[in-house]
Amino acid sequence: MPCETVQPIVLYYSKKKLEEIGAQPPQSWGDILDMVPKFNAKGIAPFSLGGQSRWTNMMWLEFLFDRIGGTEVFQAVFDGEKNAWSNPAAIQALTEVQKLVKANGFIKGFSSITADSNADQALLYTGKAAMMLHGSWTYGSMAADGGDFVKGGDLGWMNFPPVEGGKGDPTDTVGNPGQYLSISSKATAAQKETAKKFFTSGVLTEAESKEWIDNGAVPILKSAGSQLGDSEFLKFVFDTASKAKVFAQSWDQALSPTAAEKLLDNIAKLFQLSISPQQFASNMNAVIGT
Repeated sequence: MPCETVQPIVLYYSKKKLEEIGAQPPQSWGDILDMVPKFNAKGIAPFSLGGQSRWTNMMWLEFLFDRIGGTEVFQAVFDGEKNAWSNPAAIQALTEVQKLVKANGFIKGFSSITADSNADQALLYTGKAAMMLHGSWTYGSMAADGGDFVKGGDLGWMNFPPVEGGKGDPTDTVGNPGQYLSISSKATAAQKETAKKFFTSGVLTEAESKEWIDNGAVPILKSAGSQLGDSEFLKFVFDTASKAKVFAQSWDQALSPTAAEKLLDNIAKLFQLSISPQQFASNMNAVIGT
């Protein structure tokens, strides 16, 4: 049973840093690539990234696969289709992300920065990086720890832009559509009834929903849209989640633990430029369906 909150991945940016290079929020992948040398010339890292955590790198590929080839490209992997990672759209997405790495699109030393310590967020709100692709859950911690960055209105946000010539729907999103509760198949009949009653009356109560909203998150209720007050960010998250034709689950959650670990390992190598897009595809094709 879905529970708790919706958590799409968001493209965050500093309005002040964009002003420094005379740019508007990127409306395409081409815009992103055009911004990179301009930020670097100013001594500003274009993107913060906690690359040591690996799953943070994954978010880039999730969106590029979708924007270039549409949702069916990863769906083929999920469905266990042979050589699905070798789809031309997949190879293009892998190539594009390495293009961004080679252009110094990410902060220097990103492979040794961790997301678990919120170090990547700190690089954004202290002005060392101009943009960051990360989960909606980071908004609350940036608001708490980032001083005037959020409260003063410097933080901006948007959905990932389209890729020129891509087949994907730019309203689609990726991330965590919800957290989940389940009932063990080994539970007794009485235990199952108790669990069902809890699902009915103890999950996402009015009080719990208010607590989620007060903490900067959007509960997975259709009614949440009318409870968000004047928070523009929460309204954005609600609209992104509720209006997306496809809200894809994070790859490392959608795949088996074996395939997910292989995926994260190869993504790290891809971002470190130690393997090519074709090598990535071959390595991942070998574990399809495992």
